[in-house]
Amino acid sequence: MNNKLIIEPRFCGPKNSGNGGYVCGMLANQVDYIPEITLRKPPPLLVQMDIQRENDSLELKYNKELIATVKPGFIDFEAPQAPDFKTAINSSKNYIGFKDHPYPSCFVCGTDRESPDALCIYPGRTGEDNLIAAPWVPDESLNNGQGYVSQEFIWSALDCPGGNIVMEKGLKVLLGRMTAKIKHPIKVGEECVVIGWLKGNEGRKYYSGTALFTKNKGLCAVAHAIWIHVQ
Repeated sequence: MNNKLIIEPRFCGPKNSGNGGYVCGMLANQVDYIPEITLRKPPPLLVQMDIQRENDSLELKYNKELIATVKPGFIDFEAPQAPDFKTAINSSKNYIGFKDHPYPSCFVCGTDRESPDALCIYPGRTGEDNLIAAPWVPDESLNNGQGYVSQEFIWSALDCPGGNIVMEKGLKVLLGRMTAKIKHPIKVGEECVVIGWLKGNEGRKYYSGTALFTKNKGLCAVAHAIWIHVQ
């Protein structure tokens, strides 16, 4: 069974390639398990890519070149406690990307973008060691048709805070692998808090966690990611 995927420029990360979380979320829409998604190359924009399925695994290809792989994964559904929405607003003022951003056009955290065209999630230091947070109120344009945020946009929101916590070290990184689990749906217009924390590193690989909270449901979604330090 083959499907097609085209990434529109609106959903870029770096200017000329797709936002990693959005692309992972679009691939997650193709499976009914918790997926571990590895990006092998930056996903190109405005081209038709093939989603090829073999048993439980998927491959995303463009002109026979492997862009991403998907396989069953596992993630612990736990996270540090998030600050409240008001505190997240204040934390966002500390966003390191306001000083210098390697990807200012990013759909999630780019400083050259405006809502509702982009998510505009800007996580900053909370005052606690190793924790950043941002407020987020999902726009109507993210609606899945039933009043909830489409899965690919939840993955998007879970993506960049993991990279932003590495950016706090003055490093430029790209998403290498992401695993996420969504336990509770997010309503359009609902006040959310997104957090990110650093788990460690091995050489050029940095490991981060991210999570999304709402006032009514508490912890709604978590993700684990591997980021690659690039020059």
